[in-house]
Amino acid sequence: MPLPVVSRGSTFIADHIYRTAVKLDTFWMQRVLGIELVIKGNPNTQQTPVVICNHQSWFDIPLVQQVITGNGPIIKFLVKREIVWVPIIGWICLVLNFPRLSRGKKNGTGESDFSIIQKASKGHGKTSGALLIFPEGTRFTESKRVNQKVPYRHLLKPKTGGLKMIKQHANIDTNLVDITIDYHQKNVHIWNCLRADPAKITITLEHYSLAEIDDIQTWLNNRWLEKDQLLSRG
Repeated sequence: MPLPVVSRGSTFIADHIYRTAVKLDTFWMQRVLGIELVIKGNPNTQQTPVVICNHQSWFDIPLVQQVITGNGPIIKFLVKREIVWVPIIGWICLVLNFPRLSRGKKNGTGESDFSIIQKASKGHGKTSGALLIFPEGTRFTESKRVNQKVPYRHLLKPKTGGLKMIKQHANIDTNLVDITIDYHQKNVHIWNCLRADPAKITITLEHYSLAEIDDIQTWLNNRWLEKDQLLSRG
């Protein structure tokens, strides 16, 4: 939970800074770097969606923020506990109560990463905000793909833990936004993106009802096969 001394005013200011940063990031990507963003599908309008996305680079985050927060709620995502010490970014994560993980170590209150994720799942939907999950759990590399022996060319194996917990506690009308980011090349690194390489990025959004998904594992496996075909065509 955020510190008791943090007021509603601080939260409002942090929210405003967050949204301003998203606008500046979008302007920087499109106007300064000159990256062409091709967005397919309608942005989310619900205030408490769950968002999943394939993960190739830390550049994924400002892209997801652009299509979700640019048209709706801010995005909360799992962050390392140490990030709260980073000026501005860390403070915003703290004030807006982003779930903070310790990477397998118990934090100062004795909570494990599992209990933190569980708490975030139970709390989702009570206040406005999207919750972002990268089911693959790590950024894509060709070596990771080979080691996992997955049936995909452009993706890693999706994990179900976080999404299963959220489904257990989500409202019946919770919208699931599935985002596929296509950089049109493999082994994308954030430093390449900062040099406008690639020059074109395609973002595809598809909407589902979380309540209508009976088997998370089967659904994710099928979605990842479809996403892999989409990336292959790109």
